[in-house]
Amino acid sequence: MKYQSPKERVLPYLFSVPAIILILASISILLFVGTGGVLAINWEMVSKSVLKGGIFEPIVGTLYLLSGTMAISLPIGVLTAVYLVEYAPKGRTNRIITQAMNNLAGVPSIVFGLFGYSFFCRFLGFGISLLSGWLTLTCMVLPIVIRGSQEAIRMVPKTFREAAEALGASKWRAIRDLVLTTAAPGIATSTILGISRVAGETAAILFTSSVFLMRGLPSTPFDPVMVLTYHIYVLLVTSPSPVLDRVFAMALILLGLVVVLNILAYVVRLYYRKRKRW
Repeated sequence: MKYQSPKERVLPYLFSVPAIILILASISILLFVGTGGVLAINWEMVSKSVLKGGIFEPIVGTLYLLSGTMAISLPIGVLTAVYLVEYAPKGRTNRIITQAMNNLAGVPSIVFGLFGYSFFCRFLGFGISLLSGWLTLTCMVLPIVIRGSQEAIRMVPKTFREAAEALGASKWRAIRDLVLTTAAPGIATSTILGISRVAGETAAILFTSSVFLMRGLPSTPFDPVMVLTYHIYVLLVTSPSPVLDRVFAMALILLGLVVVLNILAYVVRLYYRKRKRW
């Protein structure tokens, strides 16, 4: 048996403390929100309009916001990752773009909200709308999508590209038909995790896309939208007597949405990992 000093025997226990704290914090949040939300939530509340005391529009509006953000950020993020890995010269340009992404990832969400309001809502004239929210959240999620897509593309063996080009395929066709297909699981995982990252954002959509009350769902991208996070914020902060059962119900649905997205990312990664042949 290998000898271990007292210090080496203690270190594993010290390193496990942050993990235990994280697990306990997660369980506490789940129990707190779950206890209040499960008792409050019911089908009538979920299916009825806000004008009738329900939360139907904020739920569907949140899905509108997230699906539109994914539809915009995925192609931009993947194309940027392909350029950085396959085409960009390994020099100053690549370093500048990479540093810009790192800086963008560290910008506070309220700054994204102010930028989206100034640029998309006022300068481009989109107003408080779904489109402004999509573009603002896209700016937030792009660093995650690009980074994850870069790593997924880099993990494709170089021999795959060389074999395709040796058979007469152009560089772009090899990337499109082989590299991106092989890297698709990692790209999908990074996109889903990026969307789950912005699912609970309030500050970024506070000035750009959300309203507290409107009749029905948005019919065009230029209409505002009701979302769960903003609805919870208004009920808790501005209402003289907040309806806590609705707040807990919306918080539980939002938490469940984030959990489902993370589980989906894990399942996609696990499924394709089992199918990997190299």
